[in-house]
Amino acid sequence: MDISVLRLIPAATLGALLASCVSGPVASHNLDELLDSNDQLRHVIELRGFKDQLLLDLTGRIAVIGATVAIAASLDDDDVNAIDGELLGALYEGTVEVAGGAGQILDQLGSDQTGLVHVGDPSLEALHQLLDLISVPVESLADELRLIRQLTRYAAQCPGRLARERAILGLGPWLVKLEVKVPMDPPRVPAEAEDLTRLIGRFYSDWKVAPDNGTDELQASVDALLDTEINIQGMWRVLKGLEALASQDRATPAMGSILIQLARSLEARSLAMALASGLTDVDPIVRAAAIETGMGYLDSSFILEALECLVPGQVVDDQGRVPRTRNHGLFPIVPGEGLVVQRLLDQLALGGLRLPEDLDPAARNSLRRSVLGLVIEISHDVVTFDEASRAAALRALVALAPEGPGSRRKEDWEGWWREFAQQAQGAATAEAAEDAPTDG
Repeated sequence: MDISVLRLIPAATLGALLASCVSGPVASHNLDELLDSNDQLRHVIELRGFKDQLLLDLTGRIAVIGATVAIAASLDDDDVNAIDGELLGALYEGTVEVAGGAGQILDQLGSDQTGLVHVGDPSLEALHQLLDLISVPVESLADELRLIRQLTRYAAQCPGRLARERAILGLGPWLVKLEVKVPMDPPRVPAEAEDLTRLIGRFYSDWKVAPDNGTDELQASVDALLDTEINIQGMWRVLKGLEALASQDRATPAMGSILIQLARSLEARSLAMALASGLTDVDPIVRAAAIETGMGYLDSSFILEALECLVPGQVVDDQGRVPRTRNHGLFPIVPGEGLVVQRLLDQLALGGLRLPEDLDPAARNSLRRSVLGLVIEISHDVVTFDEASRAAALRALVALAPEGPGSRRKEDWEGWWREFAQQAQGAATAEAAEDAPTDG
């Protein structure tokens, strides 16, 4: 049979190469198009890269065929002709047919990579574009600004809940990198659009003349921006402008340092506001994602305050206000928010309390007992917590107390807890007696 297997193998390589060629600027452009200035999703947008997606889909089919032939050939030592001739022939004909179809479609589309496209489900398209953007490696300040401005805007502003959820989950690594410690509510009185435009214009003007005039005026315009109360929408505008400057190659070292200072400060504020937005989102799926992100990437103070929100009690204080935790501003997790409770407890099982290493041993033991007592209470509170939440509590107990029974039966844990609490109380009483002053 006169068919060269080697002519089919490169199709698999081509498919793999195309799969790795997702463009950050293209995904970001599409995300800009999907959300209008009022943060509403649009159905008709200027979509970039759709031809690449078509090519990837068609080439993927060729890749499957090529990989199949390559694997079949590798199963035989040297005799390619020993492979079933009819199978090879069918695979070869399929490859030629798919490749021919791809060529015809691409010829009809022409070389233009941009076009107005009607998007049937813009919220789903936004999710796909976010996933594309997140998959692109961050290799420069421009890449970083591009990613963070889209994640924070979509986390807080996108009407599609799955896009908000995905954006919230994408914040985590950046909270650590930019040392964001606590969520931050948006400013009550943010800067007006006109004032922000004026400040941005001043910064651009000072940037242009900085190579010749020095950086004093540039630093002053940076300070003015940092002193301004900016909301998420305004942050998106400012970070987009900084992204354009970071993409240029005309900054002096001093200008570059100032740009990084401004970018990182505004990025951190934007991340903190986006996380706070997720924690108060109307949709439990998004709130659960925000709890997961905070539990996974912030320190033990967030974990302890999140657990504090699970304590059954009053939803409002004596003045009719909903209480919030002291440092992170978390609201109580009320009955019926099963998904949020489950995600919190699953993260607790996964990461533990992460208490500071220098914490006093007595304080550490006291906190651990308090947390175990709360999780035990959740595991058998059939009035407040649903079955899935109680099961999550038992999973958390197995992880937090390896010395416990290790089962997922609440009766086992209740018996263990009674004995554990008695021993802990006895140890505390003995320690107090030892520390008490004695006469004489």
